[in-house]
Amino acid sequence: MVDKHAEQVIGRVLAARAALGEAAEAPDSPVLREALDELETALRLARESGIEVPPAGEVPQGAGGAGN
Repeated sequence: MVDKHAEQVIGRVLAARAALGEAAEAPDSPVLREALDELETALRLARESGIEVPPAGEVPQGAGGAGN
């Protein structure tokens, strides 16, 4: 069972990954840098909190569709 904090952090990572994917379609856009920064921040928060984040492309059980 994933606790509420872990679910929020994982949701943030998933949302950041999705935003980065969208931003990559326009590589000259400043949005790309912002999306990458957000993903790095979300992953750092997960690591510091001891939260295992699923590999890209995998949605964790119990995520409730977070980040979609």
